[in-house]
Amino acid sequence: MRSRAGFDPASLISGVIVIALGGLLLLDQADVVELRFGYMLPALLGAIGGILLACGLTGPSRGRG
Repeated sequence: MRSRAGFDPASLISGVIVIALGGLLLLDQADVVELRFGYMLPALLGAIGGILLACGLTGPSRGRG
């Protein structure tokens, strides 16, 4: 088994955003919060934007050459 090349902050941030969005949907299904389309669409677009921002800030991937 080979060791990992290094820490990838884009993957970490993307994972945290997806988990937070999933938690929000879980709270909606458990009737803790009531989400409507008007609230859910900006949250979904914000999650996508956060993932794209995190991937863009990490720069181009360094290939094995």
